[in-house]
Amino acid sequence: MESVKTVKMGANLVITGSDKSAVEAAAKALVAKGGKLVSKVEPLGSKWVVTCEDPDDRSKECTVVKLGLQLMVKGPTEQVVKQKVAELVRSGAKLVSPPSEAGDGGWVAVCDDADQVHKW
Repeated sequence: MESVKTVKMGANLVITGSDKSAVEAAAKALVAKGGKLVSKVEPLGSKWVVTCEDPDDRSKECTVVKLGLQLMVKGPTEQVVKQKVAELVRSGAKLVSPPSEAGDGGWVAVCDDADQVHKW
C-alpha cells in the first residue's frame, strides 16, 4: 500500500496521497479510532484528499463559562486550557489566573472578559 501524508489543521487531520485506496484506508483507520469524516475522499490535482476530525484532539472538551465580568476556562488537560486561553487573549481578553489543576482532575484558568467595557 502506498504511503499517505497526514497533516494536523486545527481540530482536523487532512490526509493526502496519490493512491485513492491508501487515502481511504487511512481515513477508515481514523474513523475506527473515533474520528469522524469531515469531507469525502476527493481528487485534488494529482492527489487524493480527505479530512477527518482528530480522534485524539480534546479541545472540544474545553468549556468557557461567563461569570460576571470574567470567563472561566475549564478543560481536561493543561494544554487544551492553554490553547483556549491563548485564543481568548488574542481576542482581547486578559489572563487573570493561569491554568491550574482543579479538584476534579481537570484544569481551570480565569480571564477578564474582552467584551466588557468599563465605563465609570
